Parts: sequence; C-alpha cells; structure tokens
Amino acid sequence: MSARPSNFNQIHPDQAIALCSRDQARQLVKYDHHRVTVFEREGVLLTDEWMPLEDHAGPFILTVVFHYAEKHPPAPAEVQTIVNGLKFQVRGQPR
Repeated sequence: MSARPSNFNQIHPDQAIALCSRDQARQLVKYDHHRVTVFEREGVLLTDEWMPLEDHAGPFILTVVFHYAEKHPPAPAEVQTIVNGLKFQVRGQPR
C-alpha cells in the first residue's frame, strides 16, 4: 500500500513564499486554496501542510502559487490584509 504523496516541500515553478507567525498562521489556515493578490498577481494560498495547526511546530511558510487562481474563491478582505503585511519572496530570486 503506497502512502499518499505529500505536498509539503513541493516546488512550484511560479510561487511566492513568506514566513508567518503562529498567530498569522492561525488566521490564515482555514483559507487553504483561496485567492489572494501578491505582487499585483492573483495566487492561491496553500496552508494545508499546517494542519492540524496545534501539532505544527513551525516554521509557518506560506506558499502562494500563481496557477489557476481564477478557479478558486477569493479570500476575505481580512485575509488579504494579513497577506499584504507579509514579506514575500518569489522562488528563484535572491533573498
């Protein structure tokens, strides 16, 4: 019996990542696969790797992928506000 492949550490070629505090992660975790804007581009939040949140020791790395964002529901304004306050880095760019 093979295990279900994990998306944890999956590299998407067109993504942005940011570190979150535990409090930010707590506010964002239930919006997995919701649409947000990062760098003036629509992307999809990936937070399912943090579940269950109380068992996740951190760090909380928020991944936003810029694929098929239009197919996902928009995140509420308060989620976008949290995302706006994070310092994102696009994969493959210098830190």
